[in-house]
Amino acid sequence: MIGYFYKALGAHFRRGRSLLLLTVLGVALGVASVLSIQIINLNALAAFEGSMQAVSGDADLSVLGRMPALPESLYVDVLAEPGVQSAWPLVRVQVVLDGHEDFFLDVIGVDFFAPVRVPWQGDPVDFSRPLAQSGWAAFTPTLAAKMGWRVGDVVTVSKGSQRLPLRVGALVDFQRLTPLASPKLVLMDIAQAQHLLGRKGWVQQIDVVVAEGADVDLVRQRLQTRLGAGVQVLTPAQRTRQTAGLLAAFRLNLTALSLISLFVGLFLIYTSTQASLVRRRAEFGMLRSLGATRGQLFALIVGEVVLLGGLGVLVGLPLGYWAAQANVERVSATLTNLYLLDEISTLELPPWLFGLAALSGIAGALAGALIPALDMSRRNTRALLSAFTLHEKIGFLAPQLGALGITVLILTGGWYIWLGRAWQPAGFVLAIAILSALPLLTPLAIRTLTGRIAVRGFGLGYSLKSLGARLQNSALAVAALAIAVSMLLGITLMVGSFRQTLQVWIRTTVQADIYVAPLAWRGQGDEAFLAPDLVQALRVFPGVQAMDRLRGFVAYADEQRVALAGVDIGLPGGSSRFALLAGTPQRAYREVRENGAVLIGETLARRRNLWPGDSVDLYTPAGRQSFAIAGVYYDYSPQGGAVIMDLQTLVAHWGEAGLNSVALYLEPDRDAEVVVDALRAAFADAAIEIRSNRRLRQEAFAIFDQTFAITRLLQGISLLIAVCGIALMLLVQAREQVSELALYRAVGATRSQLFGFFVGKGMGMGMLGLLLGAGGGILLALILVFVINRAYFGWTIQLYWPWQAIVQQVLTILLGAVAASLYPALKASKTPAMELRREDV
Repeated sequence: MIGYFYKALGAHFRRGRSLLLLTVLGVALGVASVLSIQIINLNALAAFEGSMQAVSGDADLSVLGRMPALPESLYVDVLAEPGVQSAWPLVRVQVVLDGHEDFFLDVIGVDFFAPVRVPWQGDPVDFSRPLAQSGWAAFTPTLAAKMGWRVGDVVTVSKGSQRLPLRVGALVDFQRLTPLASPKLVLMDIAQAQHLLGRKGWVQQIDVVVAEGADVDLVRQRLQTRLGAGVQVLTPAQRTRQTAGLLAAFRLNLTALSLISLFVGLFLIYTSTQASLVRRRAEFGMLRSLGATRGQLFALIVGEVVLLGGLGVLVGLPLGYWAAQANVERVSATLTNLYLLDEISTLELPPWLFGLAALSGIAGALAGALIPALDMSRRNTRALLSAFTLHEKIGFLAPQLGALGITVLILTGGWYIWLGRAWQPAGFVLAIAILSALPLLTPLAIRTLTGRIAVRGFGLGYSLKSLGARLQNSALAVAALAIAVSMLLGITLMVGSFRQTLQVWIRTTVQADIYVAPLAWRGQGDEAFLAPDLVQALRVFPGVQAMDRLRGFVAYADEQRVALAGVDIGLPGGSSRFALLAGTPQRAYREVRENGAVLIGETLARRRNLWPGDSVDLYTPAGRQSFAIAGVYYDYSPQGGAVIMDLQTLVAHWGEAGLNSVALYLEPDRDAEVVVDALRAAFADAAIEIRSNRRLRQEAFAIFDQTFAITRLLQGISLLIAVCGIALMLLVQAREQVSELALYRAVGATRSQLFGFFVGKGMGMGMLGLLLGAGGGILLALILVFVINRAYFGWTIQLYWPWQAIVQQVLTILLGAVAASLYPALKASKTPAMELRREDV
């Protein structure tokens, strides 16, 4: 039987290259979708781990603040703790490379005499230079080679609103310690880093090595008690878990979307396996007549599918890696813009990841082939030799399958209403139920819709009618397309609704005419301040009527990171910047301005169940402080929430510091773009970004579109798989209906009519897939907007209909369906009338 398997497979391939290639392509696309997303997910976290290992690889513990910086005096307390063998402070500051917008360097200030492993490249470093030579810094050889720098060159960077020179003093190859280390790490002496880039007396981190034989966890607990609640003492594993938690929703959403592509691919496998059965039914009947058992027949079919699945995996692995490489910059930009994490500089591919992709591809192929293989192996010889019996079963079961689909929707909906609302992943259960119910409802929908068509000729109506007559194949292709359309339409509605909601929100909150911020500020402080004299010059600049000041940084509400900002609430009209979801506006803003209360973002409110009248605890230099919540405002922060307070309240609790940005309100007759040009000319030497209201909004939407770029890739893969399914199904029918097509030719049908007959089938499947997918897509959009989004991000999104995008996608899907039918239509049109005398192909 094994010898027959290989000989039959070769003959099968020669007779049906198109079918087999489409099958391999379906598996490959599914594998590529899963692999590319898992590569990106894995390396998003690995980028953080790589930089952490490069900077703190020898440390057992790290002391981190719950505020932007730690007082350097804590270093003495750390060393005094029994069980601590050694410790060293670190300054971490991000700077912008001059002339390269959005090119951030992560400067690490360290005591070179501390027991830190530094992978110097080249000759030993004379440590008198880093201490005596102003701006001395060590860069990675990868970055130096990319930028064409040599030792001795001077590099200009921006910190806050100032430009500072750094000298390439040496090369340090962090990637020798860990390949995932960022090439943008820059090493400096800690004193120089504090003097030039940071604040004297403050550090961002203290790394600790525990004495040999001491219990790391016990030392950690004692250090936490000694240093107080204002700091975190974490092991490397705990730091990684914190970052993984921050990215959990982002990674889960991408994984779910990639699995949908694989799910759509199962229908392609099913259809292709069924195609093999249709074409080879006489062969299988002969084998059964000659004594082949049902088990042998089942093994023969499954073995062929496993082999094709393996070929699909071989194609999908490089395709998935290419897709990850092509999209890594977009995802990396999303991580740095939204989550303030290290960008992905290299892609790591552990062997188990390839194993996972291979397993998903082969397991998916087996899952798709299991039902038709069982169905074929159980048939008797007479049934195998009859084409009609392969189609009558699904037509007979259409009502029962439809009832099952409706039951799935009702039961899942009831479960969610009564039990599932409090469970965070419940939205994904609802989405899976919709995607599972669609293929169950498809046969009944096709039979019902096509059964009402009155046929008056050999045209589109006849093509549609034939789809209902051959449900075994057409239902699968339509179901696959319906699932792809559901995902495409659901995500389009969600993204369009989110974009429109964001547009309304930005219009409300971004009210000033001009915004000024340091180049190095990503929106969360990072010690990037505007110089005080620059702020004063902006305040009195001609045409400026008022100035709104902002200081912001990442703080902690208990164990949760939040974006904390102090603004001028007392500015005339300033209170209207925050549209309240809960709370009375006048009273809320009065409480914030006069009594030190705060406004919290919707994300934080929903996640912690905090509302007006409650209080939120924030860590300050004086310890944990409670702040009364005066109102909850609409917020679209991705980091777990935000807290807004009056700037004077922030200064009172966190002390004086610079401003991170200012917003300028112009006199009524002033043109914002003209004043922007004047400001840029006046402050050309300052490292600041001056943007008008209009440009700031444009940049916000550019980041938004960038964030969803990877989503569009996954949508495209699923749609491509579904279109391949249409082509495959039509090829199957072209082969299966040879006798029928020959009869049409014998009674006078022309080749062009047969060609149009099959194109009409493709168009019909496109329309049916659109119709079913539209219903599923609307339900999926409602779940994404009101269930999954609320559970994982806590945002209020209003439902909008992006009609232009929807119409474009509808036309694209119909054109794709028609294009997929062209080759099968051409094959069918060449059927000669003499085939009528043949029983099979």
